[in-house]
Amino acid sequence: MSDKKRKVLNRTLFILSMVLVLAVVLIPLIDKNFKQTLKPELTNFAVENPDQVTEIFMASKSNEKSYIKLVKDDKGVWMVNGQFPAEKSKVDMLLYEYLAKLKMKNPLPNAALDNALKSMAANAIKVEVYKGTHKDKVFYVGKNAIDDMGTIMMLENSSRPFVVHIPGFMGYPAAIFNLNPNKWKSLNLFQTSIVETKSVQMFYPSDAAGSFTIEKEEKALKIIPFVLEDMLPAANLNIPLLKQYTATFENLNYEAVYEGLAAKLADSVVHHSKPFVVITLTRTDGKVHELKIFKKPVAGDSPQTDNYGNPATYDLDRFYAVLDGNESDILSVQSFVFKNIFKRYPDFFSQAS
Repeated sequence: MSDKKRKVLNRTLFILSMVLVLAVVLIPLIDKNFKQTLKPELTNFAVENPDQVTEIFMASKSNEKSYIKLVKDDKGVWMVNGQFPAEKSKVDMLLYEYLAKLKMKNPLPNAALDNALKSMAANAIKVEVYKGTHKDKVFYVGKNAIDDMGTIMMLENSSRPFVVHIPGFMGYPAAIFNLNPNKWKSLNLFQTSIVETKSVQMFYPSDAAGSFTIEKEEKALKIIPFVLEDMLPAANLNIPLLKQYTATFENLNYEAVYEGLAAKLADSVVHHSKPFVVITLTRTDGKVHELKIFKKPVAGDSPQTDNYGNPATYDLDRFYAVLDGNESDILSVQSFVFKNIFKRYPDFFSQAS
């Protein structure tokens, strides 16, 4: 290579290196300055003072029947669509870990604006956040921005969407705006405490001798067999066990609501078999809850044998359940949660020596 060509090559490499240095230095500054020139009312997605929020409404623009309304009542209990208590931990997560931390990551490129706006006009989720009667924040949630680990969102009265993320959250913000009521319901079955419990009845349709009712009289508990002729001596009653057992019902949770094909299979069992046990809990305010539990047939994901190696006659891990006659939402309850609930009347008494 001649000296002249070598000088031209060196000059070219020097210029390219300087351009790269300037790009590394200037592009972040330009981007920062651009973000600073954006009006805060267009980019401020975060909900301030989330402890003051009293209502969150989320609705699909493409399906008017698909919505979630979370409202905090006078007692501070969050309700789902005015029907079911919400899982408090999930609402707290939504408020404090997600809504309070939403942050604009970057503006959407001009070339992508038209498609984003058309998509949001047809398919976005509208989110309204209230503090008392005041509508504090309204924004629209669109599709995920695949390359940015963020979600395309736009504030009400704005004409420009942005890519929004949650710092530290490894996922897309769109996932938190779930419109399935079952994902927000409290998993607690009876929504009561031992103080508010008047009586609990365990009725085994195939085991009348094992069935019983526990009643509370002032501060004392008593147990009554379904078959009165089977009454055991009160002197042999294990009172600590009876108290511990009754208290268990205040923290009794189900696992999930069956959906899709699993729901159809569960529905066929519920309608064509009798319950394994029917639990009736009566509160001191007169409200009655009834939980019917059904044995779940052995499936591919079920244990195929019991602890002794014998073929399992039903699923040993889970049962089907219906709460308060709501057969449209068949529940999954786990055996390890209910194993101490399935007691028989004689289990509360010591054997005479």
